[in-house]
Amino acid sequence: MKRIIVILAALSIFASACGTTQAEPTPEFTAEDIQATAVSMAWTMAAQTMEAMPTATPVPPTETPTIAPTATITLIPVTATSAATATKEGEIKMLYEWEGQSTRLLFVNDTKATATISLYLSEGSNSRGYWGYIPVPVLTKNQSAQIPAPKEGYYYVFAWMAGKDRNWSVEGGFGTNNPDKHEVHLTENGIKVINP
Repeated sequence: MKRIIVILAALSIFASACGTTQAEPTPEFTAEDIQATAVSMAWTMAAQTMEAMPTATPVPPTETPTIAPTATITLIPVTATSAATATKEGEIKMLYEWEGQSTRLLFVNDTKATATISLYLSEGSNSRGYWGYIPVPVLTKNQSAQIPAPKEGYYYVFAWMAGKDRNWSVEGGFGTNNPDKHEVHLTENGIKVINP
């Protein structure tokens, strides 16, 4: 009987020693880590979307073009550090300047978070052939900024909101076809566009 108790005691000690594992510490992520990952993912998705879009192949002219008198064209400058455009397939195309009338887009951050905004004019939505990303400044809490953009087109907005207690994103789209001011409000729950 004593042997059985000794054997059972030894087996229970052996089984309990084999079954214990030390818990690994849970990695901690900072708000900056999450924000950097989200911004990187947004740019990657945008690049992949543009890469998947078919490229337009111009039809060769069938008539001999004649030179017509040209009208005076006024370029509307957009504040930017350089006028870079995409030259290779898959690169992000930035739109810094265009000809013709502009519309005014007023971005309003109605939250207490800092908003990093991506504004994209969809390819094929502008009769002059303009498309690409238009720079929008970063907006801190309750801040606003007005920027010019091509008058005609369909715009897609993605904003990464970095708050004190949480981070989130909002997105939406809208169209313009006049030079009046369009308000784009960034809220806790999404994007609200107020047309003229």
